Amino acid sequence: MKRYKHFLPIEKMGLFFSIACAIHCMTLPIFLFFAPYIASSFAFTSTFEWILVSTSFLLALILLFRDYKRHRKLLPLIYLALAVSVKVIEVSLVKNSYEWAFGLLLGIFISVAYWVNYQHKVACTCKIKRQA
Repeated sequence: MKRYKHFLPIEKMGLFFSIACAIHCMTLPIFLFFAPYIASSFAFTSTFEWILVSTSFLLALILLFRDYKRHRKLLPLIYLALAVSVKVIEVSLVKNSYEWAFGLLLGIFISVAYWVNYQHKVACTCKIKRQA
C-alpha cells in the first residue's frame, strides 16, 4: 500500500467504489444460488446498486477530468465513456439474467480508467504536487 500513499483520499475512494462495484457484480451470480436466504439483503437492492454506480461515475468523472486537464491524456476518459455506455445499454436493453455481466464490464472499465490514469501520472514529467 505504500506505493499508493501519494493518491489523494478522493482518488482512493473513487478506486474503492469502482472495485467494490466490480466485486459486487462478480459475486452476484454466486449469491443467486443462496437468493432465498439473502433476498432481503440491502447489498442486492437496486437502490444500493444505483448508489454504487452513481458514486463511482461521479468520482471518476471528477478525478479523471481533473487529471485530463493537467496531463491531456484522453484514454482514461474514453474508458469512462465506455463504462457509461455499458450502463446505458444495460438500462435500456438488458433483461435481468444478463445484468451481472454488464455490471462487471462497467466495474472493469472504470477500474481500467483509473489504472491507465495512474500510469499517465507516474510517467508524467510535469510538476505534480504530491501529498506525503
